[in-house]
Amino acid sequence: MPVIEDALSQMDPSFMLFLFLPALIFESAFSTDWHTFVIQLPKILIMALPIMGIAIYLTALVMFYLLNGSSGNDKVMPWEACILFGAIVSATDPVAVVSLLKELGAPKQLATMIEGESLLNDGTAYVVFLIAKDLLTGKCLTPVMMGTTFFRLAFGGVLLGLISAEFLKTWLGRVHNNPVLEVNLTICFCYLTFFVAEIPSIHVSGILAVVTLGLWMSREGKTTISTDSEHAVHNVWMVLGFGAETLIFLISGIMIGYHNIISFENIGKSIVLWVLLVIIRFVLLMGFLPCMQRMGYKMDWRHVALMTWGGLRGALAVFLSLIVVNEHGIDKEISKVILFHSSAIALLTLMVNGTTTGILVEKLKLSKESDTTKKFMYIFTEKV
Repeated sequence: MPVIEDALSQMDPSFMLFLFLPALIFESAFSTDWHTFVIQLPKILIMALPIMGIAIYLTALVMFYLLNGSSGNDKVMPWEACILFGAIVSATDPVAVVSLLKELGAPKQLATMIEGESLLNDGTAYVVFLIAKDLLTGKCLTPVMMGTTFFRLAFGGVLLGLISAEFLKTWLGRVHNNPVLEVNLTICFCYLTFFVAEIPSIHVSGILAVVTLGLWMSREGKTTISTDSEHAVHNVWMVLGFGAETLIFLISGIMIGYHNIISFENIGKSIVLWVLLVIIRFVLLMGFLPCMQRMGYKMDWRHVALMTWGGLRGALAVFLSLIVVNEHGIDKEISKVILFHSSAIALLTLMVNGTTTGILVEKLKLSKESDTTKKFMYIFTEKV
């Protein structure tokens, strides 16, 4: 066991990113309801672009003054490191929340909006993360170069995903009622798309490429995949997604313990950061609510409250912070501070937000199943 633990603790986070993240992202995109997603897309784009960008900046601002003191000098955390941290902790991971909303009978459009926001803002966060990492490691990037890099990573990833989707569509069209082959094709194309995107000579966003491929499968899968194979394909991807999510946190926990970054003096700062992140998210969503109410399905302050509380941080935040620790061009003390606070915030959102979302859904009366319906069903089952 010590040998296995030592091997896991020294695993390259980039290898983990390539191994687990494509499956996690593709499964989430593939299980999205395409019709609802398209209707909610304008709202999702607002949350994944302007709201996400402002959230990253405000989070960086809070981190800068919280760790460096009111003087604002960058003794502990330079501004570039704060932007990097903002990109890491702004990416949401609502897997547990979306599953809970479905169980409680919450409106499908709300669950789809939360899941769609996560898919797109993961891609946005990853692009900002790569640019901020380059700045922190000493690369000289002008505003024009940063804009060009952002455009290449984001739109290049979407384009690659569409090209990959067309190849997959052609291949699946030649297979009929062969569940094993159709499952293997989706797995191969998922990973191949991510690997091609991350090739240095191409270097576009692998996350956005896989998101695009998964959403295309959500739209075309019912007609492209054979009827006899559709159930098997969805079941296999559900298992892969669950396994990836579980293993990510297991191995990440071992790696964090190996780096010995636990510091009780920083726990209070992590709690303050978590509270401020919740406030920032709520204020931004409320600020853009009048605009979002004009789009898609009906939306009010209750949806904002649930989306704020349901904005968990998880696998991607832990992944990216571990990559920072292994980056040779970044000061070790800075990388350990980022890893500690990112992990603490992910843990707090999972333990506090994740476990109380069900209560919030009931208090806000967002569950389709009313108290009257529950009472009727109780009386009915008692008599039966």
